[in-house]
Amino acid sequence: MYWSGEEYVLLATGVLFAAVVTASAHRRVTLTARSRLTFSVGAIVFLVAAVVLASIDSVVYPPFLWLAPLVPLVILGVLIRDAVVSARGGASVSSQRSPSVPVRRASVIPVAAATPGSPSDRMLRMRAADPTASPQELARIAYAHPDMRATVAGNPSTPANLLEWLASVGDPAVHSAISTRTSAAL
Repeated sequence: MYWSGEEYVLLATGVLFAAVVTASAHRRVTLTARSRLTFSVGAIVFLVAAVVLASIDSVVYPPFLWLAPLVPLVILGVLIRDAVVSARGGASVSSQRSPSVPVRRASVIPVAAATPGSPSDRMLRMRAADPTASPQELARIAYAHPDMRATVAGNPSTPANLLEWLASVGDPAVHSAISTRTSAAL
């Protein structure tokens, strides 16, 4: 049995995938069960391929095979980075956001279920006036609740296409809110 450089590359790739699976046992490293299974299968496939192909005399390998170990190396690098950040008490790098970027959250208020005077109606009115409300939320509110259209029109986050639609409806309160908004912008 002769081992060429390519078989050693396959063997190293299998060992590196096994290292990823082993690293996932550390308490600071989080991998899903599906990821662990995928990396375990990858380790087994590469290790078995190295042994089987080493027993065959004339095997021609593609040149990019030499890049195969980079995949588990990158995965290990990310796991190590996240473990180090976690050890320092910070959030993972991928979950950090700039504090200046507003985060828009989907509304949990059922738009269609809000009846006038109900707590959900009051919450919906507050959301219609909230500058962090998404354009989709504002459109749903304006469509489902004609009595809140003026509030939506006065919201600085209301997109231009929704303002055009609201203006075309012909409600004087909506026109007043849009003109107030336009004069405040000047």
